[in-house]
Amino acid sequence: MIRIVTDSVSDLPDAEALRLGIDVVPMLVEIDGASYRDGVDLSREQFYAQLVSGHVFPRTAVPGMGAFIAAYRALAEQGASDILSIHLSKRYSSVVDAAIAAAQVAQQEPWCRGTRIHVLDSGSIEIGLGWMAIEAAEMAAQGGGVQAIMDELVRLRRRIHIYAMADTLKYLRKGGRVNALVGGIGELLQIRLLVEINDGTVSQMDRARTRSRGIERLIEAAHAQQGVKRLAVLHSGGDITADVAYIQQRVSDLLPLDQQWMMLATPVLGAHFGPLGLGIALLTDV
Repeated sequence: MIRIVTDSVSDLPDAEALRLGIDVVPMLVEIDGASYRDGVDLSREQFYAQLVSGHVFPRTAVPGMGAFIAAYRALAEQGASDILSIHLSKRYSSVVDAAIAAAQVAQQEPWCRGTRIHVLDSGSIEIGLGWMAIEAAEMAAQGGGVQAIMDELVRLRRRIHIYAMADTLKYLRKGGRVNALVGGIGELLQIRLLVEINDGTVSQMDRARTRSRGIERLIEAAHAQQGVKRLAVLHSGGDITADVAYIQQRVSDLLPLDQQWMMLATPVLGAHFGPLGLGIALLTDV
């Protein structure tokens, strides 16, 4: 029996994780010196309510080895022959390193005899990582072997495209993602930064002087993709109901509204992008 582990950056809906038996290790969110487990001690709604208030600049942190070891032990004791642990790309975080270190310790424990642990860098983030975890769990349920699943996930990550827009550079500057000069000028001119995430690489896609133009660029980027199998519209809190509805309608020719996902983005992204951020994630067939 192969079991799947991922982290909460995956944005995996609770219902999907439960349906497929995927274990989700929560990332840590630090606010005003207090540490919370994403989705456990602090809901996404609570996180973004504080972010929108503008009074806090949260930070995120990787779970300790103990959280991964606990997850691996629970699955090993349930009879898992293999555990495939799929996590946020090393380009963005050290969560993969923590999972690898935990796996090495766990494999030496008596309770792990007969269970092999495999850690995979997803090369993705957000629901892109979640879609990989879903694919892995579905393949495992159909009798796929670990190596076949890992090989398919490596191919899959090249087909995941995420386009995102930060409404302000303030949070990126606070987090050290842009320097103070560029961030200050960007805030003064109200520039929106747009990025593309694909196969583990983050690249600047564009800069927009207005929010409406930034939204149009996200939609244009989505329409440049062919053969869309999955689509999600992401946001980072604030008054974005109208924007999300507009994007969903504009991309409904790629995937019908009833097949689209809409979700609050992981705090890992929200802490850097700030409120009012928007994104479109797509899984294509090529």
